Amino acid sequence: QGLRDLFFVDDNLVADPEAAKELFRALVPLKVRWVSQVSIDHVHDPELLDLMVASGCLGNVIGFESLDPDCLRQMRKAPNLRPAAEAGSPYADEVAELRRRHLQTWAALVLGYDHDTVESIRATCSWVVANKFTFAAFNVLMPYPNTPLYARLAEEDRLLYDGRWWLHPEYRFNHAAFKPARMTADELTEVGWECRRRWSCFPSIVRRALE
Repeated sequence: QGLRDLFFVDDNLVADPEAAKELFRALVPLKVRWVSQVSIDHVHDPELLDLMVASGCLGNVIGFESLDPDCLRQMRKAPNLRPAAEAGSPYADEVAELRRRHLQTWAALVLGYDHDTVESIRATCSWVVANKFTFAAFNVLMPYPNTPLYARLAEEDRLLYDGRWWLHPEYRFNHAAFKPARMTADELTEVGWECRRRWSCFPSIVRRALE
């Protein structure tokens, strides 16, 4: 009671669209402001978007993950496949709809899937910068234990740090903990930092602020 700024801690607040609409209707009279995390496919439901805006949504974290449909298939990110596969303009309609409704976007990207290269990651960074999102996270793919990714990389002898990066004294945050398919681990680590430096440089900040 009395709180006006809310963060709904949910991996995908609109995974059940009808339940999300019910929540948003209940929020409308409360006059709150809120953010959360949603999948990109929510922009194709106009009623959901209308209620989202009316209920006080400022914007959301959206996992774009990759511009490469092959990477999206490998991560099984089905909601992103169609918009990412649009020739020459990945996610163009979706981003335009978010802008039209003045919703801020925190873009999340994952770097290092098997179809990624240094140049494709740089191209992804250029796309993110050009779209002037509110925030962007360039996350190096992490092989967490007891996941299918970890098991596959272990079978392919591609894990680094003895396969236990989380305990290894030499491991550092956001460094590659495996051998990528189309670049070296050091190249993946460095291009990740390169993306963050480019995103966080003063001219990029000013362009986004003016937006």
